[in-house]
Amino acid sequence: MRFSFWTVVLALCCLEVGAQTWLQTALERSNGTLDVRSFPGEQCLRQCDDTQPRICYFSWTMEHYHVMGPACRDCAKGKREDCYHPACITADGVERGVMSINRKIPGPAISVCRGDLLVIDITNAMGGTSATIHWHGLHQRATPHMDGVPFITQCPIGFGNTFRYAYHATEPGTQFYHSHSGHHKVNGHYGALVIREPRKDDPNGDLYHYDTPAHVILGSDWMHIDGEMFMPGLPSAGGIMPVNLLINGRGTFRGSPQTPLEVFYVRRGARFRFRFINAASHVCPLQLHIEEHTMEIIASDSFHLQPRKVDTLVTTSGERYDFVVDASGARDTYWVRLRALGPCEQLQLEQYAVLSYIDTPIPDAAFPKERPPPYEKPFLSVATINHPNATCGQPEFEDYCITDLQAYDTDETVVNGLPDHQFTLGFYNYPVSFNDMFERRPYEHFMNIHANIMLQGAINNISLAYPPFPLLTQPEQIDESMFCTSENRPARCADRQLCTCIHRIKIKQGALVELYILDLTPSVGDLNHPFHLHGYQMFVMELGQDRRVPITIEIAQQIARQRLRERNAAGLPPRKDTVSIPSRGYARVRFRADNPGFWLMHCHYEWHTAVGMALVLQVGETDQMVKPPAGFPKCNSYTPPVEDLLMEGL
Repeated sequence: MRFSFWTVVLALCCLEVGAQTWLQTALERSNGTLDVRSFPGEQCLRQCDDTQPRICYFSWTMEHYHVMGPACRDCAKGKREDCYHPACITADGVERGVMSINRKIPGPAISVCRGDLLVIDITNAMGGTSATIHWHGLHQRATPHMDGVPFITQCPIGFGNTFRYAYHATEPGTQFYHSHSGHHKVNGHYGALVIREPRKDDPNGDLYHYDTPAHVILGSDWMHIDGEMFMPGLPSAGGIMPVNLLINGRGTFRGSPQTPLEVFYVRRGARFRFRFINAASHVCPLQLHIEEHTMEIIASDSFHLQPRKVDTLVTTSGERYDFVVDASGARDTYWVRLRALGPCEQLQLEQYAVLSYIDTPIPDAAFPKERPPPYEKPFLSVATINHPNATCGQPEFEDYCITDLQAYDTDETVVNGLPDHQFTLGFYNYPVSFNDMFERRPYEHFMNIHANIMLQGAINNISLAYPPFPLLTQPEQIDESMFCTSENRPARCADRQLCTCIHRIKIKQGALVELYILDLTPSVGDLNHPFHLHGYQMFVMELGQDRRVPITIEIAQQIARQRLRERNAAGLPPRKDTVSIPSRGYARVRFRADNPGFWLMHCHYEWHTAVGMALVLQVGETDQMVKPPAGFPKCNSYTPPVEDLLMEGL
């Protein structure tokens, strides 16, 4: 496991001067090669104020594994120390098969400094299953082939193979990683990725005393069967819904053995930076509340925000929020409460963790004697951010939207410039018929919600089909006729509204792009779809809805004009890479298309992506894109003419 001389030279090109000097010295001392194993990633956790960038190496194995398996020994019988064996996954105490990374759920945490070079060797030991890992929140400007989207930026990692992800920690803040294959994320493939920056570069750095890995919260939904059981679905299941929530992979479930809760330790009189990551897969927003404590929001999706105190925080899948907690409570312990909203409210899903002011040993603190508050006990919710029914832009309400918060700086050319491209993207889960799915087009993707209700996800009446090879790394295979748009549909779709094809929108490099993202769902509800754009930050200019009528581009533009008149200026709009679209409403976002490549844009709900609620943005021409390293894996369909095979002696 060594870096070649030229691999390190390429790395040097992307580092700042100080890092170049350090890495060049290390290279010279090692006679042109570096043993990457001599740079364990765990040692990259450090203060980032006065430090040189480092190489941070991780070795991961993806496995088919299990919750409460033999590695947990007598955990289920009340032997608490067995619950903490490194290979024991307790989750909520219900036995089930899972997908794990290094026999952990969540997977190993990454904590590095801005500018570090991350090298992660991932071995796929999951028999019969291929996979990739996406580094959510990193723009991968120098390494777009490391974005981790199968058949867009790379071939999936096959069973028995090892793939080396190598990229720079360029975007500081709270990021995370997760599988971008199948339903691996809901089965356990996700984890924290925190990129720290010098305190002096954080405009909110004086608001907290401590910022440690011990205060990272990963909220996720959980099932007791594989996610693939619901693809395409089970007619009698009553919907594709979770049965529980987890906090950092821990929790309890009614009727199961008592398993440990997560514990967050604080010291009275100090202020702590917490980082919340919504790693959920289903359609339910997650609401976080810490008893008798406020949360001072200071960042979202790794971008700094001017502080705003709230009592509860609501997020959708893929979003991250950083907040400060002032440890001024009078009691020794408090409950951290996480519950599912929207379509999950009727399920009354809630999970708990412990906020402790005393140094009780983990095995004791994680099994509190006190019973958690019942679901019927409401959250203190004087001020909430991102409530599904929030009315954005009306200050008389204390249900804040992300657009009610302000950044510290902006890019005037983006915020006030004249867009080169303006696209309207209307998304919807389309009902499909028995005839379509089983007679006319029997092999298109769909999800069976319940009974005979079947849906395909789509944007602008197109449900995304993936190409048989990665567009970014095998551009020589591209045939322009393989792509489609709403204006250029294949002939086979002439007789239908909904078309399944490779949906690509092409954008000139450097262009200013404005997107109106519209929720065309016919019924009003609390289902806010989170849209994630790979490779970019988006300036969130407006969020809005008119719950009296279905949204249209004309209504969205009318609301946007009214908002601008009310504010008299765009202000300092926040930046996000994952935007939660108001139910049956819209978002208006902008970005500068200065990162060439093929980038996926999709609803971050796992099943919606799987059934086509996604598209590919091609920024620039293929000759303007970063080329993959020599020997980068290739794949494609294999259907040679039979006569060619006969010539080979078949």
